[in-house]
Parts: sequence; C-alpha cells; structure tokens
Amino acid sequence: MRRTPLAWLNLTHNRRRLALAAAGVGFAVLLMCMELSFRDALFDSTVAVLRQMNADLVIASRAQYTIIVGQPFPHRRLVQARSSEAVAAAYPLYIETKRSNLKNPLTGEALPIRVLAFNPDDPVFNLPAVNEHLHDLRLPDRALYDRKSKPEYGEVLPGTSIELAGSRLQVIGLFSLGTDFANDGNLITSDLTFSRLFPAAPGENPLDTVDIGLVKLNPGWDKEEAASKLRERLADDVAVFTLEEYVERELNFWKTSTPIGYIFWLGALMGFIVGGVICYQILYTDVSDHLPEFATLKAMGYANRYFIWVILQESILLSLLGFFPGVAASELVCRAVAWLTNLRVAVHTPTAVAVLSMSVLMCIVSGLIAVRRVMKLDPAELF
Repeated sequence: MRRTPLAWLNLTHNRRRLALAAAGVGFAVLLMCMELSFRDALFDSTVAVLRQMNADLVIASRAQYTIIVGQPFPHRRLVQARSSEAVAAAYPLYIETKRSNLKNPLTGEALPIRVLAFNPDDPVFNLPAVNEHLHDLRLPDRALYDRKSKPEYGEVLPGTSIELAGSRLQVIGLFSLGTDFANDGNLITSDLTFSRLFPAAPGENPLDTVDIGLVKLNPGWDKEEAASKLRERLADDVAVFTLEEYVERELNFWKTSTPIGYIFWLGALMGFIVGGVICYQILYTDVSDHLPEFATLKAMGYANRYFIWVILQESILLSLLGFFPGVAASELVCRAVAWLTNLRVAVHTPTAVAVLSMSVLMCIVSGLIAVRRVMKLDPAELF
C-alpha cells in the first residue's frame, strides 16, 4: 500500500506560503554563506603569497608571529643553512610595507603597497608570470606589478613609469597574486633595487637582514627530518618550519589571535538564528492550520512519534528548498565582491557543506519546537 506523502502535501498545499518560506530560509543561507565565505577569503588571501613560494622549508625569526609584522633575522642564518647536507639551496625574501608608498599618477596620492624582493637568480616563486621576467628584473629600477591590486593605484601597465618611495621605477610586466585584508596591492623587484629604495642605517646593508628564508631540499630528504636537523644547526633567534606548517601557523594566527574570525562566525550564527525564527514561524503556522487533521489522526491512534516524523520531514524539505537558491545567490554575490575588491571570495565546497548542515539543523530545531503543540493536543478538546 502506497503511503501518503503527508509532509510534502502539507508544505505544498499553499504554494505562496511555501515560496515565502523557501525565500526566508534562502535568505538565512545567504547570510551564513556570505559570512563564512568572507572568513575564508581572509584566510586564503593572507596566505596566498606563502602558497606561491618555491620552498620545502621556511626559516623565520622566532619573534615573528605573522607575516604582516616585519621581524627580520640575520642573512648569515641562510648561509649556515646551506651548509647542511639536506639543503640544496636557501633563498632570502625581503618584504617592505611601511615605507613603500606608490604614487597614483593621476591623483598624486601616495598609497602603501607591499613590495616583495629577491635575487632574480633564485627561483623564489611558483608564478610563471614572474619567472618569465627574471632576466629583466636583473636590470636596476625594474618592477613587476600585481594586476589584481586595487584600482586606487591607478592604471599600471607594462612600460609604465611609477614612483615608489620617492624613486622612479619601470614596470616590465604583470602578475596575479591578489590583495588581502592587510595589503591593497603588490610589487615585485630585485634585491638590489630593493636595497636602493629602502636603505638601512648608515654603515649597514639592508640585505644583511632577511624577512623570510626559503629552503629547497636535496632529493630524497624528508621535510620533517631536514627541519629537525636545521633547528639543531641554527641559532635560537630563528625558527624552522615546513612550508605547510608555516601556512598553518599563519592561518591559526588569524583564526585564534584576532577577533576577525570570531566576528564572521558570529555573523553566521546570526544568520542561523534569523533562519531558525523564520522556519519556526512557517512550521508553527502550518501546524496550527492543520490541527483538526492532526487531531483526527491522533484520535485514530497515531502516536506522537508519527507527528514528529512528519514535521521533521517538512523541516528537512524546507531546508533543502531554501538551501539551493540561497547558495546560488551567495555565489553571485561572491563573484561581484571578488570583482570589486580582488579578494579571493567564493563559496567553496566545505563552506557549502557546512551551511547545508547548519540549514538542516536550523530547520529541524525549529520543527521540533513547533511540533510540541501537536504532542500536547487532546482530540476531545478540539471536537
């Protein structure tokens, strides 16, 4: 005997109410997706430069707790690292964000930009657009510009002459890296041009201190074993990580040491609460409209668990009907935000799965609260 799909019929008997219910749940899904996608964009954008580094191990100052705070260490630590039998090469990477102001040629406004510098003889980045211009970077006062930098810097094209930190540079090419929540753009130049742009104190060489050291291992060496050997060899003023550990450490800083990650989770929680309230109102109204029918079934001997199961089915169906339009709208909004800001904003699969779980849970909790009226119902009182 074929069972009557009571949950589906209850939801669809009033198509207008169903559309409003799905729209309400979809709005909650949109809120949760956007908050979690912005959080993911923060993390992904912050470590984007790290994930493009051509390295097995990373050497950083022990005082450094995030890449956005400069904590250089002596260059001689890289020389010492090269003497290890596990190390094939060790490259210095220089970073400047405080003194690196790029002047917009149209407005004349000088805006801070992140400058990344290295020896062009060293394959520091896994960026083809950078590596194809290494020969040109050997020339003095040459630079590569991140095409995903914010438009406030003006239109910067190959062949353009720009003013950085009071000096003129010629842009020889473009690459794509993207902005993050701390930097609005990126420039890449050689270490020699870097030393001229940002000189150290009199009598000191700015290249004698390094912001990040990148280590490539000889074939056959395990990363963990090689990192352990380097820790024993190098002084206590530096720390050695695998590249994966260094990326994870940076992510953990933003997740646990700043309020930003918590703020986005709080926004997602607010979306969860808003959706729960909307879902409860819809299901409660549906239960109220069908009290005579539920009372009849109860008088016929149906147990409370049957009504709980019906409302749970309605809750799950409602969550799915609102989830897919909500995710589709979120993806459109994310693409618009990514286009406007050059941040890596997108609805990734783990985020969509998390929001789907939250959406189903949100509707189930609302349904369990709404079904209490049926469980307390006495058919004799209604008839």
